[in-house]
Amino acid sequence: MSDNPRFIWLPALFGALLGLGLARFAYTPLLPALVDQDWLSEPEAAFAGAANLLGYLVGALCAQALAGRPERIAMLNGAMLAAAVSLLACAFPLGFVWITPWRFIAGVAGAFMIVLGPATVFAATPPGSRARVSGLIFMGVGLGIVLSGTFLPALAGLGLSVAWAVLGLVGFALTALAWRRWPRTPIATPPSAAPAVGRGLTLVFVFAYAMDGAGFVPHTLFLSDFVARALGQGEVAGGFYWAIFGIGAAMGAPVCGLIASRFGLRETFVAGLAVKGLAIALPLVSTGAASLMLTAFLVGALTPALAALAAGVSTTLAQGPAQARLFGAMTIAFALAQATAGFALSWLFATSQDHMILFAIGSALLLIGALAAGAATMRMGRT
Repeated sequence: MSDNPRFIWLPALFGALLGLGLARFAYTPLLPALVDQDWLSEPEAAFAGAANLLGYLVGALCAQALAGRPERIAMLNGAMLAAAVSLLACAFPLGFVWITPWRFIAGVAGAFMIVLGPATVFAATPPGSRARVSGLIFMGVGLGIVLSGTFLPALAGLGLSVAWAVLGLVGFALTALAWRRWPRTPIATPPSAAPAVGRGLTLVFVFAYAMDGAGFVPHTLFLSDFVARALGQGEVAGGFYWAIFGIGAAMGAPVCGLIASRFGLRETFVAGLAVKGLAIALPLVSTGAASLMLTAFLVGALTPALAALAAGVSTTLAQGPAQARLFGAMTIAFALAQATAGFALSWLFATSQDHMILFAIGSALLLIGALAAGAATMRMGRT
């Protein structure tokens, strides 16, 4: 199966589905039930979610350092297995000190799958097919969000242990499906090339992508909780809007790829940051059903889309090994900002119990990133 170019992307899709779609994002629709069923207090639930973001940062640093190792297939399989074990372990109601380290492990595993999985598949993919394959891989994140938002609230009604156990079993199934399908084509080292643009302009885009990492945290940690408890609509409604987020995530990367091919990578990246920032601010204007569906869909669509666009932007800023190092730096900056924002906003929510201030901060950060990247893009001209 791994030698068939038509399905070369499958293991990386399974990895994205497990590593981010389930091991990371399934926590969001379960957060209200964790509080309501007295597994965790509100601050504990928020900080356990933030531990996953810290794990993603640690995993991104480790995966970048180990990316050139020949054992990458074993690392990918091990990461998928660790993610499945972490989900199953959360089925035991042993409190904050038990769940938090498992959420951290899930974050580490997810980063390994995202950093190493696409690179492993791209090594066996013709250059002309990589944009399409990238869209298929990141579609896995959206599929995981759709599935978790649709089914987890109902499963949580049967008990959180049931919900976590089902997630763990699905994780083991995905691990088994991917285990022998990873392509074994060596990742070639391209010839040396000088950076395409100055260091200052390059750092602006690193900063802008970091603002994306921090700015979307309120939605990924608190959207379902905001709907379920702050608006009093219940866990099923919270899961519904999370499923809308997932539908957007499943569609965003391929659609934005088509837009970028028409208007340019850097220009589409800037527009994506701006639209995402405005979308995060929508609950400040209205909490009606239409507004909630729109904010969930747009932020969901632009979550994997901006990751794909950032990878594309890095190819316009540097070539060869410099490009690989640049995208690694962008990923680490994103993860660092995401983890910092996760803990800072969790603390802010614990002290204020106010979701709205979280959305306002997230929107402001993304708009700052859009302004910075827009100014750099104007200086550089058309992609």
